[in-house]
Amino acid sequence: MSQQPSTQLSVLVVEDESSCRTGLCMALEPCCSKVIQADCGEAGLEAFRAHNPDVVITDVRMPRMSGLEMIRTLRGEGRDPFIIVASGFGAEECYLDAIELGVNLFVKKPYRLEQIHQALGRASTDIEKRRNDAYRRALSDGLLANVPNCHLLTDGARVLYFNDPQQILPRPCSEGEDVGFYMRSNFTQVLRHGAGLTSLPQSFDTWLKRHPGREFVLAANGQADKTLPKRLLLRLDPVRMDTSDSHLLTFTDISRIESERERFFHLAGRDFLTGVGNRQAFEAELGRETERVFRYGGELCLVMLDIDDFKSVNDTYGHQAGDRVLVELARKVGSWLRVTDVLCRYGGEEFMIVMPQTDLEGALSCSRKLSQAVATHDFGIGRKLTVSMGVAQHIPGETSQELIRRVDMALYDAKYSGKNTVCVGGEASPQA
Repeated sequence: MSQQPSTQLSVLVVEDESSCRTGLCMALEPCCSKVIQADCGEAGLEAFRAHNPDVVITDVRMPRMSGLEMIRTLRGEGRDPFIIVASGFGAEECYLDAIELGVNLFVKKPYRLEQIHQALGRASTDIEKRRNDAYRRALSDGLLANVPNCHLLTDGARVLYFNDPQQILPRPCSEGEDVGFYMRSNFTQVLRHGAGLTSLPQSFDTWLKRHPGREFVLAANGQADKTLPKRLLLRLDPVRMDTSDSHLLTFTDISRIESERERFFHLAGRDFLTGVGNRQAFEAELGRETERVFRYGGELCLVMLDIDDFKSVNDTYGHQAGDRVLVELARKVGSWLRVTDVLCRYGGEEFMIVMPQTDLEGALSCSRKLSQAVATHDFGIGRKLTVSMGVAQHIPGETSQELIRRVDMALYDAKYSGKNTVCVGGEASPQA
């Protein structure tokens, strides 16, 4: 089934043979919005500049300026019409040059109406696709120009794409720039809970591959402009571009969030031994999150973690060794969690993890990974340790104390089930 040309197409016919040109234009007029004539390449250029048609149908051999010379001039001016070249017998030697000039289609002379209609049908499809692509590009560019985040695409070695519409980074980078050098020169990684700063790794490509889907907090190096963010959240996402693996780096300004978090820890206090939030900090954070869920909706999960048989660690290795285990556990669990999660010591060997914007499946998945990671970690006491964990998802209308009671019962079930396991609290179990 042949494609039908759109009646919205405007067509320029460039043909030096008067009878051919007139006949072709008369055949095109019923199926095109406008048909323009020219008898040579020079006249064709003038007509194109005056009317900017969608399609050009041109002969190859013409006096004063050939069809290929006209096309070469149009392309040099950045013009991109759909070009159909009509060639007579013996004009095959021009095909290679025409292809290099981006000619879209060839037709044989003498002109046949069915062949021209098929060619215009293909032109109509191609032009409509170009318009749709241009619209999508304009739409995506407009959206990217208004988002607060910055995006950087890299193959791990070089910058492939960079977009910083709000100019939140200390300096822009250019395509082809060494992405590792750019990142190390401009940013330092912030450790959890403000515990210090550390340099980004030398082997940046390896670091990207090792942490897909992870988030890190960055500080700008040598920042003099006080209007720029003090803290940025960096998210690393693997993406597939054509047939190659790439990495999308998304930068988000979290200065206000981080300042509030630092203020929260300053006011609510930290656990003296482990450096994470203490019980007062935990209750304040959980109260704040349950209030947020009550007002705005969303997900919230709570995880309670207890070291199995911790008393035997103190009895066998001494309380100082037990303290070192608590410090190491808090450090490792904190490093395994997301940036948005809050780890607090609830008392003794018990810890609480507040997980905002997390459903039960996500909290369970994270808890099971934490359980496995603890079981395989070397705590430096000559034996392995395990943890029991309770998980509960906040139920609409539930107070923070009711949520704590449910997660506490879930932890009790985990202990009763033989330890080194994860149990779900109460009525928020995931559906099968």
